[in-house]
Amino acid sequence: MKQYLFKLFNEKEYESVYGKNEFKIPSLRVSLVNSCNEDCFYCHNEGAPKNMPVSIQAGDIINTVYLLKKFGLKKVKFTGGEPLLFKDLKNLLYKIKHIADLDLFITTNGTLIKKRIRDLSPNLLNKISVSLDTLSPDVYKFITGKNLLDEVIAGLNILKKNGYNVEIDCVLLNGLNTSKNSIKYAAMYCAENGFDLQFIELSDKMPPGLYSKYYADPCAVLQNAGFNFKKDRTNDRQFFKIGGSKMTLCRCVKDKGEFHSGRRGGLRLLPNGVLKNFLYE
Repeated sequence: MKQYLFKLFNEKEYESVYGKNEFKIPSLRVSLVNSCNEDCFYCHNEGAPKNMPVSIQAGDIINTVYLLKKFGLKKVKFTGGEPLLFKDLKNLLYKIKHIADLDLFITTNGTLIKKRIRDLSPNLLNKISVSLDTLSPDVYKFITGKNLLDEVIAGLNILKKNGYNVEIDCVLLNGLNTSKNSIKYAAMYCAENGFDLQFIELSDKMPPGLYSKYYADPCAVLQNAGFNFKKDRTNDRQFFKIGGSKMTLCRCVKDKGEFHSGRRGGLRLLPNGVLKNFLYE
């Protein structure tokens, strides 16, 4: 195993959370690539510089995941950039699922689902999270820099038809998707299609001017739309249901004292092969 992992195990920030004999890593986020076919203005790129060299290979990921099982690893989430740009995705998913038997998740912008659907399988993936902040073509193009909403909707229809567990990730952006009508439209779209919906608080890992312009208090926004989400930091995964669809509020984690449940002790594997803690530092 690569030496950086052994070095990480001795860092004080982890010793302060876990005893030396109780070290656990329940989850791992793997940034498969550092590139994306969209250009969302709020993207923090998983804390990795956009010019970071990509050196990680499927074999490196498989070996790391397999060895982390000894430390209680149960969940792996693949992100990017855009993870569907990773060429060896099919092989990677199959081997991790059959060698390590872990819960596997992917977070994607959804634009490439139609092209890469043969590399995916509902039997391998516990959930696919699709980033979709709006159902308005004009607003979508403003946020992402691309006119690809139709491709995302087509991809979601394919996932629904093939029995995937789908979650929509919606970052709340003041003035763009925070009106009562926008929130209700997103909720009803997900409820009608059997998708879960996660409302996400905007991260401050972006230029201060943009953050102050587009930040919206998620509880105020959702309460204005008639959804009973309360300001409760002890539960950062509050939810309710509309039909069979789960509506969740995800608050930002700003320090180690705010870790909860599966987030606690999670690690990130960056495209250059370096492991970091959960926070975007």
